[in-house]
Amino acid sequence: MTLDRPALARRARLLVPLAAVVLAAMLVLVAAACGAATSASSSTSPSAAAITVTDDSGHQVTLSQPAARIVSLAPSNTEMAFAIGAGGKLVAGTSYDDYPAAAKKLPKVGDFANPSVEKIVAFRPDLVLATGGIQASLRSKLENLGVKVFVVNPSSLDGVFADMTALGKLTGESSQAGPIVAALEQRATTIEQKVAGLARPTVFVEIYSKPLMTAGTGTYIDDMVKLAGGTNIGDAAGAGFPSFSEEVLFKDDPAVYIATTGSMASPGQIAARKGYSALQAVQDHRVYVLDQNILDRPGPRLIDGLEQLAKAIHPEAFASPSPAASATS
Repeated sequence: MTLDRPALARRARLLVPLAAVVLAAMLVLVAAACGAATSASSSTSPSAAAITVTDDSGHQVTLSQPAARIVSLAPSNTEMAFAIGAGGKLVAGTSYDDYPAAAKKLPKVGDFANPSVEKIVAFRPDLVLATGGIQASLRSKLENLGVKVFVVNPSSLDGVFADMTALGKLTGESSQAGPIVAALEQRATTIEQKVAGLARPTVFVEIYSKPLMTAGTGTYIDDMVKLAGGTNIGDAAGAGFPSFSEEVLFKDDPAVYIATTGSMASPGQIAARKGYSALQAVQDHRVYVLDQNILDRPGPRLIDGLEQLAKAIHPEAFASPSPAASATS
């Protein structure tokens, strides 16, 4: 992420719709000039109004018109839809969808791990928002039944912004998604600027406690730790969300220890674990437990998670000057 990315992204979002309008107008003029032969050829090609985007699995998803009936299979996808103004087009979600409040009222197609294909199809969606990993096998099942599937599985914060932008196109909500994404990008840039040039302490992120699991390379959490000014020791464990050896944890001795509420732990419980009292993070009282919903869900609230990470890793960058200091400055 570069510091001028938000401005570039905003320009791109303004230019792409304009280019699409110009292209559509040119196609109409060419068809009129070439007559029936061109018309016959055009009938076999996609409509100029078709929407095509590439999802996080590398598949191209094409809709003939903006999606009006959407089923979301992940709480993060549901949050994205509401954030860009497409919440009213959601016809169903999962039992874990709890934010915003309106998401709780959606009919359910099952939980995140085991959504019901039959229930999904029964809602007659023209777009299903799935994710990767445990839901990877759902795509072929749904597509064989004629259902369009868009996979949201970002590996970075920029990936989250890109998915929100793509979802705006697929739902006809680009005019709302653009400013929302631009504002989130600006917040990320501001956080980066606050920690720029500071030392990068070692950080361990506990995703789960038994077994001990962390965020490794190629994950949005790893990306966020780096953006927040830290060095993620979880990188050494590999890609994704791998198990992490306590022996290696004690050897690497992180300066900052981050856990989420989903790891079923509190700072005191972490400090009380066998051997953990020797960790630098415990001795320096730098063990933090953050809300899992703003750190584990790759959606718009990750910016809140990024800010909390940065404050935990670099509290000095966010400390407000005292009244006395302000008066003498």
